[in-house]
Amino acid sequence: MKSLKELLIVGPGPSSSHTIGPYRICLDFLRNTNIENLDHIIVILYDSLALTGKGHGTDKIILNALKQFDVKIVFDTETVDIPHPNTMRIQAFYKTGEVISKVYCSIGGGAYQVVGENSKTIDTYPFNTFDEMKKILPNFNNDIYSLIEHYEGKDIFSYAQNLLLKSFDTIKKSLKTEGLLPGPLKLKRVSHEIYTRANELEGLEEKRALLLTSYSYATSEANAASEMIVTTPTCGASGVVPAILYYLYKDLRGNLHKLTKAYLVGALIADFIKQNASISGAVLGCQAEIGSAASFASASLAYYNNLSIYQIEYAAEVSMEHFLGLTCDPVDGYVQIPCIERNAVACVHAYAAYILSKNVAIYRHNKVSFDDVILAMKETGKQLPSDLKETSKGGLAKIIC
Repeated sequence: MKSLKELLIVGPGPSSSHTIGPYRICLDFLRNTNIENLDHIIVILYDSLALTGKGHGTDKIILNALKQFDVKIVFDTETVDIPHPNTMRIQAFYKTGEVISKVYCSIGGGAYQVVGENSKTIDTYPFNTFDEMKKILPNFNNDIYSLIEHYEGKDIFSYAQNLLLKSFDTIKKSLKTEGLLPGPLKLKRVSHEIYTRANELEGLEEKRALLLTSYSYATSEANAASEMIVTTPTCGASGVVPAILYYLYKDLRGNLHKLTKAYLVGALIADFIKQNASISGAVLGCQAEIGSAASFASASLAYYNNLSIYQIEYAAEVSMEHFLGLTCDPVDGYVQIPCIERNAVACVHAYAAYILSKNVAIYRHNKVSFDDVILAMKETGKQLPSDLKETSKGGLAKIIC
């Protein structure tokens, strides 16, 4: 399984697979292509990239990455014989008449693959599933963070803490930002108002739910505005994990050192999903994005509060299980409806999963393992119609148009 540094990255929103991925793909193309005597470039977007590219800002990010060249972008919504829903072809045309063409797949979370080329990255971990990890965990005093540090190296802590603080800064900045989000939906940014309302409440449960909501909205609104976002594990679901950890940090005066460890433990949980299924909405629906983020967040909560390995697994499994079948249907291709509100709901959902893992798991051993639910999510996602997998052709996107 790959390093968490490939899962946790920073890039421009609103979609890790539709903005960060294509941006990194364009840079890769330039790094590995002779640009001398280059006349112009044509970029062809297929399937989900073509259908929701304008709403996600894919065309803008590509033009920015290739800004020194004459670039034409083609939205091909007809071709179906492609290796991945997020496929793009880059063609370089030279003054000599030569043409160089490469096909890339943006596979989720900002990661990408070059079609026809073997991956250059190597595995960091000697296991691919939660059960395989548990078998060697006694070698690390049953501490998942110790295992992570052993395989990643000690610098993984500073890497993660830097990203965690960046995500906190995004929340703080966005809570002060008002106005309309870009695009035709004309959605108002409301995280500041939700935060103000939360602080007027006295009841703990309602106040906590609204504080989590305000922090989640803050990140999701920043993401929708194409600001720089930390993938946790994607941009579209980036409002869940930072909101919960920021709540622990700011409102419960949590320990940053311990929060960073919990952040990495949750990230490893999401990495299992990426390894064995997908974190891409275009591949398996929103269950792959928001479900992964909820599992990430609840596992972080469980670890932070010193729950057992089984309880950490329970929290992650419950979080994903009850998002199974969730569709990805962004209205007009924008990561705004239902995405922003969905992130907030997932925060409360993840917190509830943590409460269950803390108080219910002690009475009965769950028959569904975390590995089981990942496989179920993968099979469920395969059966979802393509119209409900980030194409804006079904669900809410079809009704509200």
